[in-house]
Amino acid sequence: MIALYQLLPRPPSRSASRPANAIYVADLADATKRDFVNLDALAFDAVELVDEWHRDDTDLVVIVGRDLVHDKYFNIVNAAGDKATEMLARDVIMSEKKIGGMPAVRVPSFPANAMLITSFENLAIYTQAGTTRRQLRDEPALDQIENYESVNEAYVVEDYGRCALVENIVMGAKPAA
Repeated sequence: MIALYQLLPRPPSRSASRPANAIYVADLADATKRDFVNLDALAFDAVELVDEWHRDDTDLVVIVGRDLVHDKYFNIVNAAGDKATEMLARDVIMSEKKIGGMPAVRVPSFPANAMLITSFENLAIYTQAGTTRRQLRDEPALDQIENYESVNEAYVVEDYGRCALVENIVMGAKPAA
């Protein structure tokens, strides 16, 4: 299967052999050691990469890997005390899981250091006609019936102007120059 992020076009200013500069996210007072204070600020700014007529869409979501969600919410979970009000506040924040005011969606096998801003309506799965195959095989030695299925599928972004991919996100301060 082809992962969604592999189908997104590379910006013309970057070649595959030369990685892009990292984006540093750290809660530091010194602005020279970070690019953004938190993931919310990064996502809020990344919406500007989406075409202007899609920026105000209310169905935009932030698709992220588990690591970025963990980095954002670990401090909240860790700082919550044993008081009922603190636990309730933590549970409300954890249940909403938002980044930059948009719902955060975790996707398996999505890059750990990237986020994709788009809507679910903008994502599709295409199935090639005539490629669905199925075979059933009786295996009496194993006392089972084996089922083999395959189909040619592709994950597609319908409108590239309605999505923004941010890669190379590093949680922490910029290294000393």
